Amino acid sequence: MEKKVENLLTVGEVAEILGVNKNTVLYYDREGIIKAIRNESNYRFYDEKKIKNFKSVLKLRKLGFSLETIKAIGNYINEKNYIAVLEIMKKKIEENKKKIEEIEKDMKALESNEKYMEYLNDLIENEGENLKEEPENFFCIKTCKEEKGIFIDIEDIEKNFNVQKRFVEKELKRYKKDFNWLKKQFFGKGISQKNILAKNYECDMFIIKTDIENYPNKYIFPEGEYAFLYLKKSGQKDCLINDFLNKIKINNYKINGDIFIEDVSLFAEEQNELEVRILKIPIKPLTSE
Repeated sequence: MEKKVENLLTVGEVAEILGVNKNTVLYYDREGIIKAIRNESNYRFYDEKKIKNFKSVLKLRKLGFSLETIKAIGNYINEKNYIAVLEIMKKKIEENKKKIEEIEKDMKALESNEKYMEYLNDLIENEGENLKEEPENFFCIKTCKEEKGIFIDIEDIEKNFNVQKRFVEKELKRYKKDFNWLKKQFFGKGISQKNILAKNYECDMFIIKTDIENYPNKYIFPEGEYAFLYLKKSGQKDCLINDFLNKIKINNYKINGDIFIEDVSLFAEEQNELEVRILKIPIKPLTSE
């Protein structure tokens, strides 16, 4: 049985303070990370400083540092070689930035897949479970939650893609973003309600479903009812939009905002792997004021 020394804590007491089991405490002792104080009977004890060091080690492990690196950090700190510790931290920060980049790209792929599953679910709910193949396009109405974003106004956005891209990139650079940043974000083109009512179906907005701090042009997709047109094959845009608007009217609704057009791919990154093009617009009943 361990005999407690004054002002020192036993292995069990340290384990309880740290929220780990006794084997973890003993493991770090054997590895030479945190060495116990031994009494005359060779029992292990720990003082306040060692408990503080234990907490630091556990935090470093949680941050992904190896035992070898943690040992090196401990040695550098004892030698007051803080430059070496700083370099280790900088390297870990860069590694984590790369991980974040990959996670954000993966999140976009997952969210794109989620949207594709929503499309299939909407298709089944509207066309029936006996549907043998996906139609070239189909229309539905559903309620959506609020989404936030930003928009960039661009006149005649579709006439020259290279001009459009350069304009968007120039705009994003003002806020320390670039075109590669869009690989992690959902974005699409918008046709303003003003243009729709004037029967001008040129896209005049570039909409990004994210926020940029201090960016002046915020965009809100309000909560409410939306009309959707899912396209497996694109036709002439004016005809498609006219058909979309007619379906909205036939269902006793009218438009209540801008058309948003986005492309959804199933775990794909390139535009030529497009699965579905989605047109959506907020609507309200014809009878509403």
